[in-house]
Amino acid sequence: MARTGAESVAQAGSTVPPPSGAPPRSHPVRRRAWRRCLPVVAAGLALSACGLHVSKHGVSGNVFGHHFSAASGQLPSGFPSGVPVPDASRVLGGGGADNRWDVGFAVTGSITSGTAAYEAKFRSAGYTVSNIQSGSTPDTGAPSGSPSTTITLTGSVFTAKDSQWTVQVESGSTSSVSNGPLKSGEFAINITVVPASSTTPST
Repeated sequence: MARTGAESVAQAGSTVPPPSGAPPRSHPVRRRAWRRCLPVVAAGLALSACGLHVSKHGVSGNVFGHHFSAASGQLPSGFPSGVPVPDASRVLGGGGADNRWDVGFAVTGSITSGTAAYEAKFRSAGYTVSNIQSGSTPDTGAPSGSPSTTITLTGSVFTAKDSQWTVQVESGSTSSVSNGPLKSGEFAINITVVPASSTTPST
């Protein structure tokens, strides 16, 4: 594949969440949902013409006929209960619109065993798991004014599907000392959930 799941997800773990309380930025596919939702939310607030529910951790409601939900530190309102979440994890943030969801998790433990356990959890819930890919790749970055530093991006991707949902899963970590919102001993998992009748965005 042109871009490994490791590159996509590791970037999610190496960025700092926006101050607005939105979930951490990740792969461009992941950002697309936020770019769709947030301007609509802002317009709705400005017009005060829609029903919004604002809580400590997020916002949900209907704007111009589109239902949306976004949260930081917890699953967004309306997230489907039939979609498994990783064990030993905390929610970094997530959001959804029109029954499509993007959520980021910080998971404690080894990325290899943690990802395998998440795959097994989907299978136990009746999902078919496919398109499993994994690997690592070097990536060179240079913070402004500093020498280039090479870090290793490690991760995997897989697809899980049942009669209701198709879930694209990306897990990843980096060898970088600074992992943004991730704590020591954690790796990142990002999931995109769409109705089974839809096509899952490719990574």
